[in-house]
Amino acid sequence: MGVSVCGLLLIAQAGAASGLAAVMLGFAITNLGAGPMVTLGTDLVVGSAPLERASSAGALNETSGEFGFALGIAALGSLGTAVYRARVSVPAGVPAGAARAAHDTLAGATTAAGHLPGRAGAGLLTSAREAFMSGMHVAATVSALLLVAVAVTVATLLRDVHPAGERETSEPSDAPTALEAEAAEVSAG
Repeated sequence: MGVSVCGLLLIAQAGAASGLAAVMLGFAITNLGAGPMVTLGTDLVVGSAPLERASSAGALNETSGEFGFALGIAALGSLGTAVYRARVSVPAGVPAGAARAAHDTLAGATTAAGHLPGRAGAGLLTSAREAFMSGMHVAATVSALLLVAVAVTVATLLRDVHPAGERETSEPSDAPTALEAEAAEVSAG
């Protein structure tokens, strides 16, 4: 999870100079760190279910994962949009229709700026890009904080879960293992 947090923080630091390269690298690092989480989480869910219920557990895991992704995208997208709309500023002299379009989305601002003369178009586009980056930074930072909270929660809740095949107690057992018992029978016989 730490790798994913680093990727999200890289996205949160992307600026006009680092731009697309930093965002792409940040997403690549985030997904690189998320891969093992998804695999291990699925293994934990399916592996804890009885054999006859494993397919149902896998389906429930897949459905809840898709729901979680959709909910996360909607919530973080709404947050990013709210930040964009709060920070975008429309230069004086921009027609009302172009101002509304710019206030709604970066795409609207880009289209509106393309139809405006000189400084008005450039000013609108600069403001919209900065507002969009602010929204992306807030969404990435919130994502990183939520991921840290999930990591702490998982570590706390699963601290007593032992890997398959590991003994439940940390005290040494006096009982022989199956291999030791078989070796004792062979030598005695």
